[in-house]
Amino acid sequence: MIVLSSMLIVFPDGASAITPPNKWTSPVSIGAKGSSATQVDYSVSCPTSTFCVSVNGDGQVLYYRSGVWSLPRSLALGGSINSVSCSSTTFCVAVAQGQASVYNGHRWSSAVHFGPTGDTYKVSCPLPTFCAAVGASENPGGPSALVTFNGHSWTPYKSTSTGKVDNRLLSVSCSTPQFCMATNFDGQILSFNGLRWTPRHSPAPKFLISISCTRSKYCMAVTTAGQSMTFQSGTWRTSKTIPAFKSAFAYAVSCASETECSVIGLGGAVTTWSSGRWSTPFIVFPGGVVAGVGISCSTKTFCVAVNDKGMTASR
Repeated sequence: MIVLSSMLIVFPDGASAITPPNKWTSPVSIGAKGSSATQVDYSVSCPTSTFCVSVNGDGQVLYYRSGVWSLPRSLALGGSINSVSCSSTTFCVAVAQGQASVYNGHRWSSAVHFGPTGDTYKVSCPLPTFCAAVGASENPGGPSALVTFNGHSWTPYKSTSTGKVDNRLLSVSCSTPQFCMATNFDGQILSFNGLRWTPRHSPAPKFLISISCTRSKYCMAVTTAGQSMTFQSGTWRTSKTIPAFKSAFAYAVSCASETECSVIGLGGAVTTWSSGRWSTPFIVFPGGVVAGVGISCSTKTFCVAVNDKGMTASR
């Protein structure tokens, strides 16, 4: 449990935590009635401050338009949908079970098979003509899937494995078709230059769970242990602890710019890094630890969070 405080806290490394005004709305339910499970994984992507798409483990899609969520609708992708990414209001890609479907602003395409069925996928689409997806292997120590999309077809890339259980790619984020970063739980970061994926030579922290990169090629990656590391000007910087977030089980990060990133944890708390300072964590989803959360920020003043109980909140 995280104890919140309205005090200004100064930390040894010079960073400080500030308590901003509570801009988050109260959580509301967007989950389907008669869900197949009490907790169903949700993913969300918001390309603008008036449009978001959320998908869930019940194989459904929901739309946020100007403050209102639609009812859940079935999306034929073979069951549980892992992830969604939208580059605009007229282009999104959802991935699940080694299949992908493309949204054109009106309807979703038929599912296309592009990777191993058992993997759990994450996808990132900076443009309608480019996406990258990674799939965490269902076999411990097995190679993860690595694929890119050019707007028409998917291209697989060879992924090596260390043979360790935690060698699973769990997150990917792209700024352009020539710049992507992918992370795995064993502390490896892969970069994509438009032609090939290359591992970072020096080790990153263990337990990397999520990464977000902006159009300026700035990235932030976070670990479940509450650490963050940033990529700027072509260099990864030494990881640092997120103040007051060690026990929050960081799970997802979204950066609206190189000066504004928000991190949400499995305990329902959100903290925001703004111009070099972290805010005091705020409990967006009360009720204790869940199995999955997601967050997407299109601007420094607009973010949407979801959790696997089918709840959402925004700011």
